[in-house]
Amino acid sequence: METLADRRSPLDRFRCFETSDVDEARQIVAAHFCSHGLDRGSALDRFDACQNRVPGRQLSLNYIRYGADVTIDPGELTAFYLIQIPIRGTAEIANGCRQVASTTRMASILNPDRHTRMRWHTGCEQVLLQVEQGFMRDVARRLTGVPVGSVRFASGFDLEKPGPAAWARRLRGVFGAAEDGLVFGAAQDDRQRALEESLIVSLLECQPNTVSALLERPDPRAAPAILKRALQLISERFLEDLSLLDICTHARTTPRNLQLLFKREFGTGPVHYLHDMRLAYARHLLQAEGSNRPVADIAEASAHRHFGRFSVAYKQRFGESPRETQRAGLFG
Repeated sequence: METLADRRSPLDRFRCFETSDVDEARQIVAAHFCSHGLDRGSALDRFDACQNRVPGRQLSLNYIRYGADVTIDPGELTAFYLIQIPIRGTAEIANGCRQVASTTRMASILNPDRHTRMRWHTGCEQVLLQVEQGFMRDVARRLTGVPVGSVRFASGFDLEKPGPAAWARRLRGVFGAAEDGLVFGAAQDDRQRALEESLIVSLLECQPNTVSALLERPDPRAAPAILKRALQLISERFLEDLSLLDICTHARTTPRNLQLLFKREFGTGPVHYLHDMRLAYARHLLQAEGSNRPVADIAEASAHRHFGRFSVAYKQRFGESPRETQRAGLFG
């Protein structure tokens, strides 16, 4: 019969520790992540903890097992996100008010500003991607082109959906490349930076999160220069009082020509595109800040000067009122 000693684990040549001592495991894992409680579910289970880890620039690749049934309580992670993908066994994950029954078909994402508590069942083994919080926010800001608040993900990462499944396959490939010494570890060149950014961009695009509404805008890379200039101005100054004439002046074209270009590319006019961007930003703020901020303040922060008109437009765009978005707390 195959034993753990016979089985090769991901990142085996980057072994941090292997121990049967609970306190030793807690101390070493805490040094890489954060302080946490670690308690055995039963003294009868064989505690056989192991961590393999290889750091990158802003990300780290990890493999962890505990052998026994354990409860892990780190509270708020604060400084990093943790994407956890079981390769064997199951776990119960609570992040904020969201709970995930994690299996090889359902991974989990831990948001840093939400209280986390986990139970890894006997035999659970997971690969983990640790992402620095500041890096996540920086990539989201550059990807959306707007100032973003908290970036928070839906906790359940459904590996039976095409997007998450493709991302997980890619991550497995990264683990393999790291084991071969091609990325992470000593390979800290420009390719490593591009790889890390690409992983986070694709994660933001495939998993629901508080910047998802800001990513729904069409890609203008193949658009005419006039249209690109107009979109640049809207992206940079959408929170200011911009008029159609302001946009046309910056784009160096006439209102009629700009209207025709927008209609052809996006099916709508430049002013409507501007208003839609403001609504998307309001949705981001509502989801990122929850009930911590009055809806009227968020309306003003997203450049909506008339609260009543904002509420009507928001419901038409998203099918729910701003307060309903707040109460839903999808990422809490």
